[in-house]
Order: sequence, then C-alpha cells, then structure tokens
Amino acid sequence: MTSDDGTLLVVEDEPFLRKAVVASLRFLGFQVTAEQNGTGALRLARGQPFDLLILDVVLPDIDGFEIVRRLRGEGNQVPVIFLTAKDSQDDKLTGLSIGGDDYLTKPFDLEELVA
Repeated sequence: MTSDDGTLLVVEDEPFLRKAVVASLRFLGFQVTAEQNGTGALRLARGQPFDLLILDVVLPDIDGFEIVRRLRGEGNQVPVIFLTAKDSQDDKLTGLSIGGDDYLTKPFDLEELVA
C-alpha cells in the first residue's frame, strides 16, 4: 500500500499512541481518520468507505474482534490490521479467522505497519 491508495481509519483508545500513529501515517501522505472507541469506529466504517482499518482489540466499549465480526456480517470486507497488545497465539488466530488481514502486536515498528 502506498500513500495514494486511499483512506485509513485508525481506532485506538490510548490517546498518545493514537496521535502518534495518525501523525506518522499522515506524514507519509496517507489520509487518516481517527477514532477512540468501537461505537465510533462502527459508525464511521458503516458511513463511509475506507481502504483499511487499523484496529486495536481492547477498546472501552466494543472490542476490535466484535467490530470485525459485525462488519463482516454486514458484508463489509474492508481490510483490517489488528494493532494490539493481545499477543497470545489464540488471540492472533481469532483475529485472523474472523476476517482480519494482519495482526501486529505492540510494541510495533512503524515501518512494519506501513509495509
């Protein structure tokens, strides 16, 4: 994916990390929308087309796995990268089996995320 490939939705409840990821991706030329909770993420993902969701799993209301389950159940096939501290093999398998396209654990390298 290059910066002219479209728009990204970053969903992260930790303000510092959310701002850092958004700023870094914007610096690289991506169009980025940010959200801090699952309810807002669902609203945005249902309301406008995104080319990629970068989604935390642990959110204060609806977790990232449930967001993907709901979107996939509605036929929304937007690519999803989970970016999360949940690093067990079971969590990774869950994320990928419900429709996630990639699963990065925190801490992560920005270059790996962009790739």
